[in-house]
Amino acid sequence: MPYEITEFHDIPNALAKRILKEYIERVSSYDIIPELIRSTMDYLDRTSKCDDKAVEYIYEMLKNLKLKDTTISMILNILPRNLDELRILLTFEETIPDDSILNKILDAINQNCQQE
Repeated sequence: MPYEITEFHDIPNALAKRILKEYIERVSSYDIIPELIRSTMDYLDRTSKCDDKAVEYIYEMLKNLKLKDTTISMILNILPRNLDELRILLTFEETIPDDSILNKILDAINQNCQQE
């Protein structure tokens, strides 16, 4: 039976990793995990810089600021380190929040996510 896509949302890598991990746990009893799933999981392991709980917390914070899913995902995947980097990621937004809000976003990222 083919699957039907009923909705589409941009999500950060850390949340995609959690969803994929849950999927792998469900299908692992069949002893068949497709190579595409393994490759995707490997990619997400290498690129996720924040654990899913911290990402979920920041995601909700950004959602409350009325940012678009695309913008939120880019912020949480890239983890900007300063205002200039953060402003670049706001290109999909109709209005850019003022600097005090942007600094709160950076503080939340710095407090909850490791940075290299």
